[in-house]
Parts: sequence; C-alpha cells; structure tokens
Amino acid sequence: MATNNSRPTIMIFLILFFGCIVGSALSQLFGSILPEGVVKEFLLNSTEIGWGSSDNWIDLNVIKIKTGFYISVSVVSLIGMMISWYFLRYFRIDN
Repeated sequence: MATNNSRPTIMIFLILFFGCIVGSALSQLFGSILPEGVVKEFLLNSTEIGWGSSDNWIDLNVIKIKTGFYISVSVVSLIGMMISWYFLRYFRIDN
C-alpha cells in the first residue's frame, strides 16, 4: 500500500510563520542581551518588505479602509525560519 508523505501547504506556512515569531522573539532577546557593537548591528539590522503607508486610505464616504502589510526581516528571523524548516521534517500528518 502506497503512502503519501506530502504535507499540506497550510502546514508548511504555519510552521514557517511560527519560525518568524520565534525569530522575532529571539531578536528582542538578543537586542537586550548583546552589548552595542558590530555583532548586534548585524544580527538586528532589519529590512521591511511590504506595501502601504500612514496615509494610504481608501475613502468610500461610508467607510474608510487603511491597507498595508509589512514583514520585518532580519538575520535572526531568518535563523528562526531555518530552524522551523529543520523541525518541519518531524511533523507528519497521517490521513
């Protein structure tokens, strides 16, 4: 009997999202522990990827909608994603 070892896409995204959250928490922890210097600057230097701004409103006269989505990517958050991807191989969903 053949088995299907593929994971649902939603499970992969959830694990990677969890890795981003863990990476962000590690980033906050490292920010408070590490002394000022090149290592702290390298690990905590982040770039925001996304769209939207503070004045990006859609005005429909009845309702105002503000749009925007940003992801802050740093070295520590990438490390968190890699760790979660490593642990992803241990999670199997049996149907």
